Order: sequence, then C-alpha cells, then structure tokens
Amino acid sequence: MADQADDGAMSIMSEIRPPKPNLLRDSANRIKLGVFATNGGAAFTHHPDRFDGDWETQVRIAKHADELGIEGFISASRWKPFGGDQHYSGDLMETYTWAAAIAASTQRIAVMSTVHMTIIHPVIAAKMATTVDIVSNGRAGMNLVCGWYPAEVAMFDEEIKPHADRYALADEWVEIFDRLYAETKSFDYNGEYYKLRGAINQPRPVQNRPLFMNAGGSPRGTEFAAKNADIAFILAQSTDPLKIKAQVDQYRHLAREKYGKEIQIGISTYVVQRDTRQAAEAYVHDYVVTQGDDAAVAEFIEINVANAKTMPDGVIQQMSFALKAGYGGFPLVGTAEDIANSIKALSDAGIDTILLTWTDYEGGLRAFGKDVLPRLEQMGLREPIAATA
Repeated sequence: MADQADDGAMSIMSEIRPPKPNLLRDSANRIKLGVFATNGGAAFTHHPDRFDGDWETQVRIAKHADELGIEGFISASRWKPFGGDQHYSGDLMETYTWAAAIAASTQRIAVMSTVHMTIIHPVIAAKMATTVDIVSNGRAGMNLVCGWYPAEVAMFDEEIKPHADRYALADEWVEIFDRLYAETKSFDYNGEYYKLRGAINQPRPVQNRPLFMNAGGSPRGTEFAAKNADIAFILAQSTDPLKIKAQVDQYRHLAREKYGKEIQIGISTYVVQRDTRQAAEAYVHDYVVTQGDDAAVAEFIEINVANAKTMPDGVIQQMSFALKAGYGGFPLVGTAEDIANSIKALSDAGIDTILLTWTDYEGGLRAFGKDVLPRLEQMGLREPIAATA
C-alpha cells in the first residue's frame, strides 16, 4: 500500500506480519464511523448515565466496535479540568498509552491519539506514535489540536501563544514529525519555534505517516487542516444539510486549489436512540437541560470564545447545549430510522466520517449496531462487515 513504509524503512515487526490497513483512511465505505472520547466521556452533565471512563468497559466497547466493523476509536484529550480540581472533565486518560492498550485489545479498528501540539514535543510524539503504530501494526493515527486553554498550558511552564502563532508552531510541529517518521538519518532543524540537533526516530514505524485529523474552525485553523490533515472536521453551524454542504465544499475547494490534495470531511455527533422520537428528545432534555453541567460549560465557553475565535456570533446558546449533549456534536436523535436518515443526509451533504458519542457508550453502541448499521447497509452507505473484513 502507498501509505505503508517502504521495504528499506520497514520495522522488524512489519516484516514479520503484513501491515494492516488504517480503516479511517482505507475503508471503501461511503460513511466511515468512529467512536469518540470513551477515554473519559463526552457529555457535560450530572446525569447518572454519564460515562465515567471505566477501563474494562472501554475495552468491551472497543472490541464490540471492532466486531461491528466501525473504522475508528478516537480519544479526547484534557490535561486540566473545567469546573475546578477533581471535576470529571479532567478524568481523561493520556492518549498515547491509552491508544497502545486499545490497539493491543483489538484487531482491525484504527486507533487515534489526540495530541496537544503546543504541549507535546514532536520528537516525543513521533516516538509514542511509532510505538502505537507497531503495537497496532499500522492502525495508528492522531487527532491534532493546538490547544487554547491557558491554565492547561501553564501546567507545562508555558504561556498560551496568540492564535496565529499557535498554528505557525503547529506547521513546524508537523514538518518535524513527518521528517522523523519518514527519514532514517539524523537531521538538524532550525525553525522559529523548534531548534533540533541530530533528531531521529527509532524504531521505525509501520506506516509512512499515521492518519491525521484536525478540527480547525477559524480561517487559520481551516488552512492548517486543509494543508496537513487527512480528515478535516467541521463544527456544523446549522442542522440544515445545504449549509453543511457549503462548509464541506469550502474545505474541499481550499484543499484542492491551494494544496492540490483531496481530504475527507468529518463531523462529531451525539447519539440518543429510543423507540420513539418523543422519548429520545425527552431524554436529551433531561440530561442536557435538567441535569446539564451549566457551570463547567460556561467556563469552557468563556475561555474558548476569548481564545479560539472560532464561533460565529449568536451561537453561544447553541454551543452550550451541544457541549452538554456531547462535546459540541451534531444531533443524531430519534429512532433508529431517524438516525439512519440523518446520517444519510450528512453523507449527501458531503460528510465522509462521523464520530459517535453517547452518555451510555456500551448500551448506545449495542443499539446502534443492532438497529442503525443494518439500515446504513441497506442505504448503500456501508458494506456488511463480512464484505469489508
């Protein structure tokens, strides 16, 4: 495969066993699916169903997703909580060690580590990503984030950089990472943000480059994603498929015209599946409105608006609701038929990859696999697992 390391750079491990495809990149399904943020949960709520990141449950979820043919298992990353010390928003497992453990527990699914580029040095990241790549035999990937939370960056004896500078650093970070992954001889690097002497990455990874995803929302963030990511995630500014399509088309045009590349476009969602739409909407109201964690979300938005500069005017209330529902995701709410139809509408708008979150991941994934996946297959959006294995 073109995205696997050449013979001269193959690791010993990959010479012994043929590399596996990274399904988030290589799957032929029109809609690729990923389970997002089991390493700590996605909803900002006090509802008792909120997932607490229990490790044994995570492994069961990962194995079940693998058996269902879901393409990706993606972590979230947080170093410091919102809402004060010991708030659950800080209870996210570190993402590279998490990914290696998930990779060792699964067979097919791509495993994605979320990495704060402004915190994690690219030499360290390349070594850790290589380890996950070897353990997974070619299924590793990374969700690249610049970081925007000053208190988090301060933990590492740094100050938050201006918005444009964070992305300038990120461009250097990716350039260094790519060279470490691809080159077999030590090199020096003299940039504005990094000065390296004799940098090298060993052992050799399985892939030439792990899959990169990014969700830059500002104009500068969109440029970064179009240039560097394999999958660019949008924050939907509306549930109207035509408006989503406009966001998708803008990303694809930028990647094609400025960088001469094709990219996938993804979207994160929260899923509430019930026997009736009324029951699903009532559950959303309960865990988002009645028992939503308003204080933590208010802190999140205050910091994000002041520093990330990605949200259009007039969407603070919408953002608050979506954050409490599941990390600002797009709603997939209703019956199995409703959810399948919503996914079809997203596909028709140009979305390639959908990340899924639930309050109850284990029960939610079980119901999704039983009732939604067969409908997506009938719609021609996905092939049965036997056909894609």
